[in-house]
Amino acid sequence: MSSDLSAPLALEKYSDAVGGPFIRTLTLNPLLQWSNNTLYQGTEIVPLDATHLNKVRDDLGDLRGLLDGASLKVRLSEASLHGLSSPEDEAARLVFDLLEQLRVESLAPPSLPGMHKNIQRRFLRWAEEFVESGLCETAIGILVLTIALISWSRLNRAPVPEDFGDLIEATRANIVGELGGHFFALPRLADSQEEFSIPALEISRWVARAISSAQGTSQELQRQTRSRNGFRLQLHFQSPTNNVAPVALSSASKVASAERVRYRVFTRAYDREVEAARVVRSAQLSELRAQMDAEIVASRINLARLTRYFRRQLSSPMREKWEFSLEQGYLDAARLTQLIADPRNHNVFKDEVDCLINRSAVVILIDCSGSMKTHASQVSLMVDFLARSLEQAGGSVEVLGFTTRAWSGGRALKDWQKADSPDDPGRLSEIEHLIFKSSSQGWPTARRSIAALRRLDLYREGVDGEAVEWACERLRSMTASRRILTVISDGCPMDSATHQANGAAYLDSHLQSVVSHYTRTSDVEISAIGVGLDLGCFYPKRIAVDLQSDFNETLLLDIARMMASQKLRGQSWKALTTRA
Repeated sequence: MSSDLSAPLALEKYSDAVGGPFIRTLTLNPLLQWSNNTLYQGTEIVPLDATHLNKVRDDLGDLRGLLDGASLKVRLSEASLHGLSSPEDEAARLVFDLLEQLRVESLAPPSLPGMHKNIQRRFLRWAEEFVESGLCETAIGILVLTIALISWSRLNRAPVPEDFGDLIEATRANIVGELGGHFFALPRLADSQEEFSIPALEISRWVARAISSAQGTSQELQRQTRSRNGFRLQLHFQSPTNNVAPVALSSASKVASAERVRYRVFTRAYDREVEAARVVRSAQLSELRAQMDAEIVASRINLARLTRYFRRQLSSPMREKWEFSLEQGYLDAARLTQLIADPRNHNVFKDEVDCLINRSAVVILIDCSGSMKTHASQVSLMVDFLARSLEQAGGSVEVLGFTTRAWSGGRALKDWQKADSPDDPGRLSEIEHLIFKSSSQGWPTARRSIAALRRLDLYREGVDGEAVEWACERLRSMTASRRILTVISDGCPMDSATHQANGAAYLDSHLQSVVSHYTRTSDVEISAIGVGLDLGCFYPKRIAVDLQSDFNETLLLDIARMMASQKLRGQSWKALTTRA
């Protein structure tokens, strides 16, 4: 990544790109994805509720510590056991989650010294931020920080850093008589989550009782866990079955979840739906198509095999014709004269014949955002093979794409700024929906238009949710026995103007909402091809592919199996991530 990782937006893109492969490598779990500082298994959130795993600062070191901590939580903490042991009281739960995370972090393998360094650095940065937030000026704040530092010190067999020693000394002296034995037991029991939970629960419940007697109300608890600079203690915990898109917790963010703020568009005045062939010069289309044809010949991929597979999987039996001159079946009255003339001729029967008819409609929707430029050549070949084979198999096929007409919002952003930049404006960009091949066009007619996928200046930014909605509605208007939408993308939605005005999770949340809606309420079968990335946080049915090294007939058949399957699987099909 060439951009400066010190910039929050660049670091967030980097986090989304490397976080998943990094965690999958450490955990050996190919189903994990990482998006917007949230860990997913399939489409379900994996809770990371320890308060020191909240966002601290925007830098690479902090990100590494977060990813290491998340990986250790997955590898070394049994979620079901943790859930059964967790106390219901908010304050007790906060401390209990913190202690469990410190336990798994203390078990980082000695063979990974970099991991030890990253985790320690993140925890101490969190403690520094805690102090700077002013939370230590509250009874709850100083108690939680003291518990955290003493527990960290005991589990890691390291002294409390001098910067914090004087600050927590009085509180430590007050609690050591009550909790000293439990603190002493933590490192001895760290290898067993079940045994460790016993002193951890005692410490957590003691803290909850102390807070309850001192403050009395949950409102006061909430007040004392908010700070003046946006730093916070986590008192609302993620559920592993919560499929809502991640929401940024920074006080500077205006993001809101789909449950609280309905997705909206500031202006549609500049949106456009256009045939791709109309935005590329005819001569250039011919040149790009010639390049594709040469590469298709060189690939030596057996298109007939792919066609046969689609025909077999997407067709259904229909009784549409009769077969005559049979020895059994229905008596054919028209042939009775033959039987009278020659009683030995028994071929006077007829029967209905089951014909395999493909009445499917397939839409291939391509993410034409800037990051897809590097994959344009391989994607164009893949789409061409899929579209041709699907059509030859008898189905109806459309090839669509989505991008924006300008970078960074364009005229939509300027209109918002002219309107004094109202809060929560919604989508701020000029979206462009491209038609590379419509269902009314045959492949011979559309082949030049498909080559427009290689026109790199079409690739800008992407608003995925609206594009999926557009494609689904086109599918629903077609007459078909099966309706299949396959999205090709390499990551999360990215529209910088919308992102900055509404928050990091705004477009992600909308995409998840759209996919969930059409999956629940329509017969559209939605799947995704992740280019170099597992898209499981958005699409339950998906495959991750490496087009740089694996583009061959086997890969195309894997994609065909995923597209044609009617089973919604909670895992990737042949995830690239297993090789990460």
